[in-house]
Amino acid sequence: MSVNEKFINTVFKGMVDYKPRLAAFLDEDDDDFDIRELSNNITKAYPWPIGIELRRLLSGNMERLDRGRLDQILKTIERSMQFLSFVMVTQLLEESINNKVELPKNFKKEFGRRFGTLSMGNFTWMIRAIHKIFQENKISPFMQEMQNKLNSNFFGKLDFWAPERNEIGHYLINLTEEEIEVRCSEYMEKLKVILSDLAFLIKYPLITITEVQLIKHKRKQEHFNHNMLLLNSSSSSFLGKIQDFKNFTDTHSVLLVKSLKNAPDQFLNLSPLIIDTHFEKMESREKLTKLKKDVYLYSKWDRNSQRLHYVGTEAVEKTDMRLVSFYDQLVKEFEEIMNVFSTEEKVYA
Repeated sequence: MSVNEKFINTVFKGMVDYKPRLAAFLDEDDDDFDIRELSNNITKAYPWPIGIELRRLLSGNMERLDRGRLDQILKTIERSMQFLSFVMVTQLLEESINNKVELPKNFKKEFGRRFGTLSMGNFTWMIRAIHKIFQENKISPFMQEMQNKLNSNFFGKLDFWAPERNEIGHYLINLTEEEIEVRCSEYMEKLKVILSDLAFLIKYPLITITEVQLIKHKRKQEHFNHNMLLLNSSSSSFLGKIQDFKNFTDTHSVLLVKSLKNAPDQFLNLSPLIIDTHFEKMESREKLTKLKKDVYLYSKWDRNSQRLHYVGTEAVEKTDMRLVSFYDQLVKEFEEIMNVFSTEEKVYA
């Protein structure tokens, strides 16, 4: 069994724990069994920012244990931790504002220092620090499985990655071809264990709400049509869906929801940390040439220019997000995060 096949089998079996119906795909005695189908299902099941990195990692041109594969392994673990930390930051913000959870001063000081420019080490720190705050304040995580999964064993596995990412990802050492092959095999083993631990992510749909329409007929109760994109997909041709609810969600936002059937009742709005430009109107030549419709993740706040920077999940070139029509709103939302999580009042206002 190849390195990829071992990886796919382990991660997929982790997914079966949360969606037992997937077990039907694991019957290797079935004449129609195809490991590529398992790979495709993994890509579709994980949230898009993670799924697309897995798609790249498991693609045919990544089969060789070379430098390109090593870099992609590191990118996959980093993107996974970035997504998890952004979910936790979002929930902590809501708890702080709505439930008056008091944040420790040392957390605020560290957060302000770290969040301006992100790295694997900072993602690891946020996950550990916020999990501790949740425990101390008896806060149930939005993804309830985190309560037990984010334990000392998990953090022990996670601590391996930051120094490796800094040393190898930033080309601080030169590796021979043999050393690269060894590291690729070792890292794939460790990555599959981490992703199996995080397989609970597949329970929580990631969606973009592109539009909400109020429907109100005479002497009838109002209801709301939600146009959404499902960001659990094996390609960026995201499935569009219209769902009718008695309540409404936030619009023009990427949401993590408990279920699609009850999206307005339990959701986390991941803006401004994860945004989607698929609903953006390309009404100018500049937008058409410089702005790709994509899902973007926050990467940096430039204090000097007071500017937010993002990385695309598909876009390769750097994008000036000031082109999007809702950029000013993103800045306000980012300022809210920093003002709530800062040791000084309104330092970003």
